[in-house]
Amino acid sequence: MSARPYRVLVVEDEALTAQTSVDHPHRLPGFEVAAVAGSLLEARKVTAAGLHADGRFPFDVVLLDMNLPDGHGLDFLQQLRGAGFHGGVLALTAATDLPVLRRAVAYGVVQYLVKPFGFDEFAARLGGFRAASALLAGGGALEGQEQVDAVFRVSRERRAEELPKGLTEGTLREVVDLLGADPGRGHSAAEVGERLGISRVTARRYLEHLERIRRVRRSARHGGRGRPEQEYRWAGRA
Repeated sequence: MSARPYRVLVVEDEALTAQTSVDHPHRLPGFEVAAVAGSLLEARKVTAAGLHADGRFPFDVVLLDMNLPDGHGLDFLQQLRGAGFHGGVLALTAATDLPVLRRAVAYGVVQYLVKPFGFDEFAARLGGFRAASALLAGGGALEGQEQVDAVFRVSRERRAEELPKGLTEGTLREVVDLLGADPGRGHSAAEVGERLGISRVTARRYLEHLERIRRVRRSARHGGRGRPEQEYRWAGRA
C-alpha cells in the first residue's frame, strides 16, 4: 500500500501564481493540492472547516505568499504554529525584506522561493522537504552526518556555496547586508569596496561568489564613458 500523499494548501492571491502553485505539485509524486485560498480569511476558513476533532490539520504543507489582500502571510503562519501545526511551510513570494526573512525563519519556513521561479527549482525545494520528512517519520536514530544534513536541508548545492579560499564569512555577511538593505539598487565592485573598506578586486570576488550561488544578479550599468560598468543587485534568495 502506497503512502498517503502530502496534502498541500496554497495561499496566494495572484491568479497566475496560484495556478502555477497548483500545477507544480500535481507534477510531483507524493503531493496533492487540498485547497487554494486567495486571502488570509479564506485560509483561516479552510483551516477551521477541515480541522479534525483530534487536532489534525486538513493539510500537511503550506505554499504561502507573504503579501495578501487582507494581511501578511506570516500572521497566518503564526496562528498555525500557535494552534499546533508542525507541517512544512514554503514561502513563494516577491518579498525580500530582511525583517520578513528573519521572521520567516523564526516561524519555521523551510524554503523561501522568490518569484518568478521555474519548475525545476520548485521541484528541488519540495523534493527536499519530502526527503527530510521521510527521515523524520522513522524511528530510532539517523545514520551519520549525511542523513542529518538531509533533514536540515544541507544539500550538495548548499555545500557548493562554501566560500572560495581567501574569502571570509564576516566580510561576506557585510556584503550581503549592504546589498540586501536596498535590493532595488545596483552596486559596483568599486562602490562595495569603498563602503566596506576593501579593495575593488576583493569586493568583486565576493560579488562574483554571490552571483555564482544566485544570491545576486549582475547587469551592465550604462551611461558613462567607455565600457559599461558591471553592477550587482540582491536577488533576494534566502
